[in-house]
Amino acid sequence: MVWVLVVALYFLWEADRYRGLYAFLAEWQFEQLGHYFPILTFAVLVIGFGSPAAWLMKKRRRADRRDIPDRYGYAAAVSTSMNFRRSLFAFAGGLGGAALVTLLWTLTLPRMAPPRALIPVGGARAVNPPLGPVTLRGQILFKRTSVFAQNVVLTARGVRFAPIVAPGDGNRIRFFVELLPREFGDPRAALRLDDRTGLLMRNQLPGSIVRLYRYAGYEVEAPVYILYVSSKTLRWPYYVTAAQLAIAALVAAIAGLLQHRHVRSIASSPPGTDPLTPE
Repeated sequence: MVWVLVVALYFLWEADRYRGLYAFLAEWQFEQLGHYFPILTFAVLVIGFGSPAAWLMKKRRRADRRDIPDRYGYAAAVSTSMNFRRSLFAFAGGLGGAALVTLLWTLTLPRMAPPRALIPVGGARAVNPPLGPVTLRGQILFKRTSVFAQNVVLTARGVRFAPIVAPGDGNRIRFFVELLPREFGDPRAALRLDDRTGLLMRNQLPGSIVRLYRYAGYEVEAPVYILYVSSKTLRWPYYVTAAQLAIAALVAAIAGLLQHRHVRSIASSPPGTDPLTPE
């Protein structure tokens, strides 16, 4: 259990940073399918690298069964089934708790408010800008707009991002802005300075979007800042994660209930109670 926990925490870190094996599998899905499945990718990695611990546990259980003086392995079967049921319910509870914590975490995120500062991109204040409600001033590269879509159950939401740069410095990107859903930039707008007000966050841009611009030949400098013009957009990834965790918890709980029926079935029919069971 400790090994599986360590594996899960490590790949959770990779998913948050969008690097390592998680990013490799995500990029492969983008190339082959046009999109990727975050929770499925995470689950495959945890199961794949956590299976050695399960294999060792299985060998140990086999050794324990040989020590049980039970001709038909009945006691071992009941004990194993009950342990598996307990694990399923514990897993469901953990996923449900993680979903609740994810939802509660959205309460700590900043909300829209009047801007506290004007940050010219490329200026001295842009080196270490204040986070939260601010106004960015720079040239928005509308022709380099990217779209990031997230699906949860039957609901989908797409967000448009565009780089905002200092005049004459279009190849080095550090700041991005969220574009309005129906906003289509006029090519001439990229030639003038534009002021955008919203919530400035550090390292909140999806990692796949960052890699997309790097593949396109842009120099994306760290840390990356994103200006959200809608607080709902800032919170939406957390809602998606919470919904996916809740669905996974429901699946685990249903599997636990089915296992509970199995335990009751075998516990109510011990060897020797059935006429066909050999003595």
